Amino acid sequence: MGRLHIVVGHKPPHTVLALDGELDVATAPHLDDAFVRECEAGYRKVILDVGALRFCDSYGLRMLLRLQDRCVADGGRMVLADTRGMLARVLNLTGLERALVQFETVERAAAEL
Repeated sequence: MGRLHIVVGHKPPHTVLALDGELDVATAPHLDDAFVRECEAGYRKVILDVGALRFCDSYGLRMLLRLQDRCVADGGRMVLADTRGMLARVLNLTGLERALVQFETVERAAAEL
């Protein structure tokens, strides 16, 4: 799976997708596939653990927004956990920190979701 490694974990009723690497035009389809599999398995509360994400381009940002929209349309909710460093800066610069719900840790996200 190239430059993006995705580890899927379950903390019922949540699913956690831990992203490690780069989210861009080449790797975003892998995230989309993993997300769809979890939704098809019945998970509607999705936590994206982005703490190990080292790069995210505009295509990756659009993918995060699309996944959130898809989750909401299916009656669920998607949040980001461990948003820091590069991704926190990009979200702040683009104003998307207001569009994507973020928590400091996966545990906090699970408690609030």
